[in-house]
Amino acid sequence: MRKWLKWLGFQLLLLLLFCAAIEVVLRSMGYQPGDLRPNWLHFQPVDSLVVIPDFFTNEKGLLVASKDYWAEQHLAINDEGFRGKDFNELDSTRKKILFIGDSFTWGMSASPFYDSSFCDLLARETDFEIINTGIPAADPPQYLAIAQQYIPQLQPHIVFVVFFMGNDLMKHDRQVTPDSPFYYWTNAGAILADIDGKHFANAQAAYDYLANERYFLKHPKKLYEKIVAASALLSRLYAGIYRIEEKIAYERLRKNTSITKKYLNAIQQLAANNHVPIKFILIPESKEADYTKEKYCNRYADLLKDKQTEADWLIWHTPKEYFKPNPDGHLNNAGHRLYADSVKSYLKAYFQTAK
Repeated sequence: MRKWLKWLGFQLLLLLLFCAAIEVVLRSMGYQPGDLRPNWLHFQPVDSLVVIPDFFTNEKGLLVASKDYWAEQHLAINDEGFRGKDFNELDSTRKKILFIGDSFTWGMSASPFYDSSFCDLLARETDFEIINTGIPAADPPQYLAIAQQYIPQLQPHIVFVVFFMGNDLMKHDRQVTPDSPFYYWTNAGAILADIDGKHFANAQAAYDYLANERYFLKHPKKLYEKIVAASALLSRLYAGIYRIEEKIAYERLRKNTSITKKYLNAIQQLAANNHVPIKFILIPESKEADYTKEKYCNRYADLLKDKQTEADWLIWHTPKEYFKPNPDGHLNNAGHRLYADSVKSYLKAYFQTAK
């Protein structure tokens, strides 16, 4: 009996030492007690919140870039709030290619960021007028609003809507409201104005919710929460419950993309009404980067096999090495080169066929 107790005590001691070692490692990696954030989240608590004036929602309800702010970063922003030359300076003798998208189209994480995105490469290497309306944090409602504004105005020869599978699937709908931000850009990260069905009228309120309630056990009430909040290891294990809930919610969303399809179908119909061809370019999450086209179409059948837009999807194989590691997750320079070359090949074949 005593030998058994000694053995049990020794095993418990080893377990405690092992847990203590993991606790030290987790804290050295930046995980603190009470931290429930997922690994992909680009959000950091700060001592004092600062709102960065790099993007804003304009009088049309579009999220656009600040011309003054980006001039200091040596990036040209046109009068409409997008990268590149003013639209009235476009060469009318060249074919116009309109790109609509989010941070991937904007060129986030390309290096140097001001001339290395796939749109930049296409502008330098082709005779097309490349119109880049990509803005970080843009979503399908913005894509439609841009299409409504600029397809009739610019009459492009073809439109590409760049769709990121990581966050363009919409769980909740939203209105495009003039001068009303749906994202706050801060030194803590980009923060949604609408989180978990709640609307936050200012950046501080949204930050407080994330930092004190949503992703951190700052004010534990129950006994088990107080215990969890004292350990980085227990916090990581406890966060697993939320990751499972998020996974279940995503699987529901994957099988019912009705909100997302409402906007993509409207864009497709708008383009058809204006006799402008359109294609949707799928950019996968890095964790699904090695999927075949068939696997994407089966996994996201509710979206990709929609009768109205099914024929308009372009899905190119994108290996994981073409992405930056999480929590960035954007295309690296090789990824931007891949998409520039893929679009270039598509355009060459398209315009040869159209002759």
